[in-house]
Amino acid sequence: MNFPLPILPQFPRSESHQTAVVTLSQLRDCLIVKLPEPEDFPPNWDVYPILGRDPEEPDWRGIEEPTGFWDDALEDVVNRTGIELKIPKAELEKYEGTTVELRYKFADESSLEPCSEPLLILIEP
Repeated sequence: MNFPLPILPQFPRSESHQTAVVTLSQLRDCLIVKLPEPEDFPPNWDVYPILGRDPEEPDWRGIEEPTGFWDDALEDVVNRTGIELKIPKAELEKYEGTTVELRYKFADESSLEPCSEPLLILIEP
């Protein structure tokens, strides 16, 4: 199961291009990666960013964020909206002058770990 591409609010890609250009000199400390709205995200999963060609063995794995939270009024877990993940600038500097695949990946209590379609990002100085 694949999910839609991650969104880079600091460096939006045009619809006609499959590659986003990330300019390191325009980053302060980290690249923000937004998830599309959680239509198909189970609220009891965690999500994290990954870099690299192989989603099973990524070159880099970011910090997990929950996709949902407990709502006392509903007595159930509900989806979070506006989920943002972060990739440190120092990590992106390792890829300067190259193109790398960015995905977000889910983790749950079972062994399922679905991920998004890859977004190619070109890292420029």
